Amino acid sequence: MNDEPLILLHGWGMHAGVFEPLLELLDPAQQIITPGLPGYRGSPWPGNLPFELQLEAMARELPDGRLLGWSLGGLYAIELASRYPQQFSQVILVACNPCFTRRPGWECALDAAVLDTFTDELRQGWRRTLRRFLALQMQGEDEARPLVRSVWQQMIAVDEPDIAVLDFGLELLKNWDARPSLGQLSQPVNLILGERDRLVPISLRQQIADVASGIQVESVAGAAHAPFLSNPAVVALRL
Repeated sequence: MNDEPLILLHGWGMHAGVFEPLLELLDPAQQIITPGLPGYRGSPWPGNLPFELQLEAMARELPDGRLLGWSLGGLYAIELASRYPQQFSQVILVACNPCFTRRPGWECALDAAVLDTFTDELRQGWRRTLRRFLALQMQGEDEARPLVRSVWQQMIAVDEPDIAVLDFGLELLKNWDARPSLGQLSQPVNLILGERDRLVPISLRQQIADVASGIQVESVAGAAHAPFLSNPAVVALRL
């Protein structure tokens, strides 16, 4: 077991409670930190504070340790490790694309129009938007409906989300390109992908080598965008 704390960063629209199935399978002696991303449950929203300053504030609050970032949380993990290499010794990315939308020469990503649609729908109602996003995350899973139902109940059990926070996250997913930061990391990086993921295609497994040759990539058979929910034992073992 690694003695350093393992810091888990959740994805868009979620909160740290989403990791519970995974936590139950990790060594109880392992120190686990589950902060909320800025604006999510347990973490204040700094308003119009730029992403870089949000990272600075997070680094002040977090201990030294290993970072695990799922989906949007992976962008935070990459940039935290890039800016504070002495603080964060390893980066584990779960279903995270360093550049979530297609660019010239980067086809293993989403069409930006997908995120634009969610942004437009968010204005009409956060519940429908989050439910649709959740369904897209689980699409391809053998047990997609029970997973959606379970996570949805978790999501609506907490306070109503701040639309500005959700807007910010969608903009980050659409526009932020963490490939330069990822390519310059000196820490070991592991990438865990779901073979059936509709948001982060499995083809990233090949193209990530264009960003950094030393990234260790593993895939989880039968899993979609949340392999730690559908296959928690497999992910726990790989951690």
